[in-house]
Amino acid sequence: MRRTAEDAAATRSALLDAVLTVVARQGYAATRLEDVVAQARVTRGALYHHFRGKAELFAAALEARWSELAGEVFGALDGDQPPLARLERFVAGYVRRVRSDPRFRELLEAVVLRTEALPELAAGLAQKQRAVDGWREALVPVLAEAETAGRLRPGLDARSAAQDVLVLLHGAIVVTTLDAGPVDPERLATTLVRGLAR
Repeated sequence: MRRTAEDAAATRSALLDAVLTVVARQGYAATRLEDVVAQARVTRGALYHHFRGKAELFAAALEARWSELAGEVFGALDGDQPPLARLERFVAGYVRRVRSDPRFRELLEAVVLRTEALPELAAGLAQKQRAVDGWREALVPVLAEAETAGRLRPGLDARSAAQDVLVLLHGAIVVTTLDAGPVDPERLATTLVRGLAR
């Protein structure tokens, strides 16, 4: 029986989801391809039809899911509201999504907590750095608006404020994925914005 393009795409997508699920659960180093194909419910041959190995599969999963999910989350920065109100909406939505969307949480957990600095992941780690840089660059225009309007606290510029936001989001990922206690998205967002605002 010949595979259709739709079957191939579904298999590839299942593998991308599966590797993130398994890495989020076990860590990259402990993840075996057998675990991934079992999670995806495909054969090892199907995996090798799409990817040469674990590092390539993981890099592809990061690239595909990062662009897919991050775009949705960063849409909260758009709109006509004042810049710090948009930032507050973005932070609250981001944290809420970490708590409620397993795919988003697994992606972040795999990247932030479960990926070791291994030579085979050098390209993926460089990709991760580019993604973080991209997130910073997405935040800077909103914070630059606030800076221009005199809404950032004295001595704080848009780029430094964007870095502060990234640090907070990173901490929210760690606390949420480790179940280290409840995180209230709205309170966290309000606290962050008050800390940045004049």
